[in-house]
Amino acid sequence: MSFAPVEPQGFPAPSWAWPRGGLDLLLQAALAPNEARALAAARAWFSSHDIDAAEFREHRLLVAIAARFGRKLADLPEYPRLAGLQRMLWTKARMALREAEPALREMVQSGVPVMLLKGAARIALNPDEQKARVSHDTDILVPPADYARALDILASHGWTPSTGESARCLRSRLAQTRSINLFYGHFGDIDLHQWGYVGAPELDQALWAGAVPREFFGVAVLVPSPEDRIALALASSALDAHAHSDWLVDCARTLQDGTLDEARLISILEAAGLLYQASVALGYLRDRIGIACPALDAIEQRAAGLGRTERVGLLLQMKPRCDWTWLSAAARGIAKQMRLSHQRHAVPRVARETWLRGRLSRLNASDLAKAQTPILSPIALGAVLPGRYRMSLSLAVELPGIRRRAEFELGTDQAYLTRLRLRDLLGRAGWYAARFEGELVIPEGAAGQLLVEVRPSKTLRDTDEAEQRRYAALPMRLLSATIRQL
Repeated sequence: MSFAPVEPQGFPAPSWAWPRGGLDLLLQAALAPNEARALAAARAWFSSHDIDAAEFREHRLLVAIAARFGRKLADLPEYPRLAGLQRMLWTKARMALREAEPALREMVQSGVPVMLLKGAARIALNPDEQKARVSHDTDILVPPADYARALDILASHGWTPSTGESARCLRSRLAQTRSINLFYGHFGDIDLHQWGYVGAPELDQALWAGAVPREFFGVAVLVPSPEDRIALALASSALDAHAHSDWLVDCARTLQDGTLDEARLISILEAAGLLYQASVALGYLRDRIGIACPALDAIEQRAAGLGRTERVGLLLQMKPRCDWTWLSAAARGIAKQMRLSHQRHAVPRVARETWLRGRLSRLNASDLAKAQTPILSPIALGAVLPGRYRMSLSLAVELPGIRRRAEFELGTDQAYLTRLRLRDLLGRAGWYAARFEGELVIPEGAAGQLLVEVRPSKTLRDTDEAEQRRYAALPMRLLSATIRQL
C-alpha cells in the first residue's frame, strides 16, 4: 500500500497517544515496509540522539534496527557501539532462555501443557527472530489446573519468586494470582501465567483451542493463534504507557504475516474490551508506519461507541512515557488506579489473605544481649496442634537507617500460615523490637513446629549496597514468643 504520513492530532483524538519524536523514529526504522524510509529514520535518530544515553526500552528497538540493516549502518560512528549492544543483549537473552529450558522441559514431560507468550512465542514461530527480539524474560501460560504443579516444578529447579516471598506463601493464594514472576541464577526470568484474559474464561478456552504446536529449543510447546497474539499483546502492554514497544513490534509482525482471521480478531477484541486500544495501536501501525490492517475500519467503527470518559482514561494510559507532562502523568495515575480497581473485581475471589502488622519500639542493650544469636533461617517457636491460638511474638530486627518495609512468614514445618509485616517510615538505624500480636488458626494437616522466617522484600540479583539495604532480609533475633490455645 502507498504510505501517506498522518500527523498525530490533539487530545482526545486516538492519535494523541501515538509515539512521537525519537520513539517514533525508532519504530519507523524497525517497522516501516519501505526500506529507504526506514533507513532514513534510523539515520535521523542517530543524528539527533546519543546512543550512550539511550535507555533499555530504546535498546530493544535498536537491536531490531541492527538486525534489519546490519552493515548498511556501518558508516555511522555509532555502528561499533550498536553492534556491541546487539551482541550483548542477544547473549543475555540466550543465557536467560538456556536457564529456563530445563524447567520447561520437565513441565512438558510431566504432562503440563506449556504455551509461550510475547517474545518467546515469536521466537518459537521463527527462531531467526532471536537477533531482533530481545526476550530476557520468558512468558509462559499453563492451564489453571496445572498452575500449582508448574510452580512446584520451577521451585524444585531453584526458581524463586521475584517478590521475595516463599513458594509456599504464593501457593496459598494461587486461586487469585494471574501471574508469578520468578528468577533463577544470573539471567533466568520467567513469568508464569494461568490466565491469558482476566475474567474471561470463554476467551481462555478458545485461546487453548486455537493454539498451534511449535518447538522451542527442543521443547514441544504451544503458541497462540495470530488473533490471540495481537489481543494478548494489547491486553498485557497497551496500557503500560509504552514502557517498551516490543508489543507493538510483535503486533506489526503478526499483521505482516498475512494469516489473520479478521472476524475472529474483532470478536476477541470486543469480548476482551480491547477495541479502543486496538484502534489506537493498529491505527498508528497503519496510518503512521504504513502496515496494512484491513480489520481496522471495522474495529474503529465498533470502538466509536465507547464513552468519552473511558476513551480519555485509555488514551492517558497509552501515551508513551517519554511524552508525559506533569499534568498527563497525574491524570494517568488516576485513570490507572480506577482500572486496577475494576480489574481486582474481575479476579476470582477467595478468602482474603490477612496478616499481622508489627509495632516498633526501642530495645535496650540488656534485652538484646539475652536474645538469640542473629540468624536469617527460620526460628522455631514451639509445637502446635490444629486449633485457634492467641500469639504474642517479639523479634529484634536490625534496621538499616532508611525507610523500608520488612517481611516475615509464619508457618509450620508442614504448611504456610500467614505473613507478618513491618513498615519503618522514620528510617531508624540499629536494633529495635518488633512486636506482633493476633489470632492464629492452625488448620488440619498443618500441625507441627511453628516457625518464623524473615524474607527479603524482593529477590536481589547482582545489586549494589543501596539495593541490599532497601530490600534484603533483615538480621533478626527472637526476644519472646507466647502462644496460647483458645
